[in-house]
Amino acid sequence: MPKSDQSVAIVLINWNNTSDTLACLDSVSGVKYSNFRTVIVDNHSRRSEYEELKSGSETAVILRQSRNRGFSGGCNVGIRWALRNGFQYVWLLNADTVVDPKSLGELVRAIESDPRIGIAGGVIYSWSDPNRIQTVGGFIDPETQRGRMMDLDQADPEGCGVRDVDYVSGAMLLVRREAVRNVGLLDERFFMYYEDTDWGIRMRERGWRVVATSAARVWHKDRASAGERKTYFLEHGYFMFLYKNFPHHLPRAMRLYARHHLRPHMERRQWRLAWADAKVYLNLLSRLAFVKANTHP
Repeated sequence: MPKSDQSVAIVLINWNNTSDTLACLDSVSGVKYSNFRTVIVDNHSRRSEYEELKSGSETAVILRQSRNRGFSGGCNVGIRWALRNGFQYVWLLNADTVVDPKSLGELVRAIESDPRIGIAGGVIYSWSDPNRIQTVGGFIDPETQRGRMMDLDQADPEGCGVRDVDYVSGAMLLVRREAVRNVGLLDERFFMYYEDTDWGIRMRERGWRVVATSAARVWHKDRASAGERKTYFLEHGYFMFLYKNFPHHLPRAMRLYARHHLRPHMERRQWRLAWADAKVYLNLLSRLAFVKANTHP
């Protein structure tokens, strides 16, 4: 294992999922790495959830927010806290994960193997099917520019070692302090989804490597905060990602979404679903108009 002299801030986002957060915190307490501090950003959970969080996480720093800042905004609160307090690394970790005790040490080992590595991720398994891999990093599809998880359900984690990828999932992402200072924080115009894909692109454009290591493992319950709206948040994130990085692909993507989702729902008079589809476009416009990227560390 690497020396534990490199300080790590572990950032969890809590939004009305305190039971999962406390279970994650319990698993984090068992990691075989001594120099870390856990920070929980509470995205304005219900009072009962927040009180339960406070009583069950006395060893963690809790940063209560006055509103739901989304995944990007919540993570940025934690990252800024870590930078102010001098931590060398920040480990973004979904609150509905359970970590392998060696995972943090292996991520630090991977990122310290080359000073050009800005981000390192690991293998994310399914909690409900512990041998099934959800992702070992991702690549950008050259035709659609969608983020595609690498070897989903088929990757051989024992054989891939440390490999370069376009991005790693924000569910398990270790980032170097200097890389954040150089590239900036997550773009808060992404409320949820594709913010990690965008960060990977920005890191690589500035000359930082983004890697995934097979030696670091977590198990993901995949209890998305988006709930039934996950599809809409995914499409909103995809549209924002195209707007920023591949703007010439955006009109076609928007037309295809209308053709395959909005128009069929309207033709079937499924007005609730049609309105949800329409809000994908409206939310994109509103966040572009009224929400700042807020990436300055």
